[in-house]
Amino acid sequence: MKGASVRGDFRINDWLIQPQINTVERNGRTWHLEPKVMQVLLHLASHPDEVLSKERLIEAIWRDTFVGDDVLIRCISEIRYVFGDDPRSSHVIQTIPKAGYRLIAAVTTDLGPAASLPGAKEHASKTSGTPGRQELETGGGHTAVALSAEANEPDKKSAAVLSESSEPGAVRSALAEPKNERLTEPETVIGSPASAENTASAARRQSRRAWLVAMGGAALLLCAGAVFLWRSAHPSAFEVFWGPIVNTADPALYCIADQNQYNFITLRDASDPSHQVVLKDNLSAIVIDDLDTIVKIASVLRANGKRYNLKGEEATSLTDLRNGPSIFVGAFDNAWTLRLTKSLRFHFGNNPEMTQFRIIDSANPSQARWSIDRSQQLATNNYQDYAIVARFTDNVTGKPAVIVAGIGRGGTIAAGEFLTDPDDLAQLLHADRVAGGKQNMEIVLSTQIINGQPGTPKMEASYFW
Repeated sequence: MKGASVRGDFRINDWLIQPQINTVERNGRTWHLEPKVMQVLLHLASHPDEVLSKERLIEAIWRDTFVGDDVLIRCISEIRYVFGDDPRSSHVIQTIPKAGYRLIAAVTTDLGPAASLPGAKEHASKTSGTPGRQELETGGGHTAVALSAEANEPDKKSAAVLSESSEPGAVRSALAEPKNERLTEPETVIGSPASAENTASAARRQSRRAWLVAMGGAALLLCAGAVFLWRSAHPSAFEVFWGPIVNTADPALYCIADQNQYNFITLRDASDPSHQVVLKDNLSAIVIDDLDTIVKIASVLRANGKRYNLKGEEATSLTDLRNGPSIFVGAFDNAWTLRLTKSLRFHFGNNPEMTQFRIIDSANPSQARWSIDRSQQLATNNYQDYAIVARFTDNVTGKPAVIVAGIGRGGTIAAGEFLTDPDDLAQLLHADRVAGGKQNMEIVLSTQIINGQPGTPKMEASYFW
C-alpha cells in the first residue's frame, strides 16, 4: 500500500487507529490524539517505509499556516509517547537525520470481513423474514407486493401481482411508496384491532428509539469524561513545562539582554548602496545567539495562541513583571536573571576579574565542574558551555517565571533548543515524575561548543520543589 491514501480505520501493528474520532486503541485502552497529531500519523501511514521530509509533512498538514519545525517535532513526540516508541531504538517512527521521518511499523487497512463489508448487517436486516412485510421485488417490468398471511388476515385475497402499467387508481390503495422502496405498513382501517395494534407498536418503537438516543448520549459523555481524565493524568512533556505560561490569560513578557553602548549607526546611500554614511543614533542591540532562542520559544508560544511582549532588561520594571508570566533570556548580561536565580539552588557566579564564570550548586558550593575560562573561550572558540533552565513561581511577583540562560552564548542556544524539543522535554517529564510531580523546577544543562556552534543539550543536574 506504499503511497496509497489511508481511508477509514486501520492498524499499525496491533494498534487500532480511528482517524474520524482521533483515537488509538490497544488491549482495551484508548488514547485520544489532537487533530493535527492524528493528521501527521495518518500522513505517515499513507506512505509507509517512505522517508517524508519535515517540509513535506508541514506542507501537507499546515498548508495555509506558518509554523516552525518545533510544532511538527512535538506531534511526532506525542505519537511516540502513545506508542511507547523510543526514538533511540524506534519500532514505529524512525528519525532519518537531515532527511525526515519514516513509519517503519506494519500498516493494515483490512480489518476483517465485518469491517470490510459495512453494509452486510443492514443487508441481512432487509432480507430477513419480518412478519407483516417484505421487500418490494422488481423484475420483468412488474412490481410484486407480497404480504404475509398474518398481515393479510382481513382479506386473504389481497396478495396480488400489480402491473406497472395498471391504472393509478388500481394501485393507489395497495401501494403508497415509490417503486423499489420497502412497504413499511399494510393499509389498515381506522378503528380496527389492527390499527390499534399498529399504533401501540409505533409508540413502543418511538419509546425504544428515545431510550437508545439517551443511552448513546450518556455513553458519549462518559467517553468524553474518560478522555479528559486520561489527558489530565497523562499530560505531555510540553504541557508539564509550558502549561503555567500558556494557560494564563495575561500575555507573557520577554525580558531579554540588550546592549545600549551604540551611539551611531551605519546606513547605505539608496542611489549608491556601496556608499556608507555613519550617523549619530542611540541603539539597543541584541546578541544574535540570544535571538535564536527568542525566536524558537516565540514560535512555540504563537503555535499555542499565547500573546507576548518584548522588553530589554534595563527597560523592564517590577511592575512589568507583576502583570503576568515572564521569560528571562541571558545570564551575565541580564540583571533580572541574576537577581531571580540568586536564591535558587543553582545560580551564576564569577571571580572578581571576570575571567572565570560558573554555575554554583548551593548544596555543594566547592564543586567547580560547571565553569568556563574566558581566555580559553576567546582563544579557541571550542569549549564546554553550561546553562540554567528553570520554571518557578516568583515569591516577589507571584507570577510564573522561566529562565533560559547560558554562561556563554552557546549555552543560551542549547537552553532554547532544550525547552522547545519534545524529546528533550520528555527527559524533564521523567525526572519530574520521579521527584513526585513538583510545581517548581531547575535544571543545569551542558553542551559542547565546536567552532562557536553548540551541540546537543545534556542534563547535568535537576532540582524540584
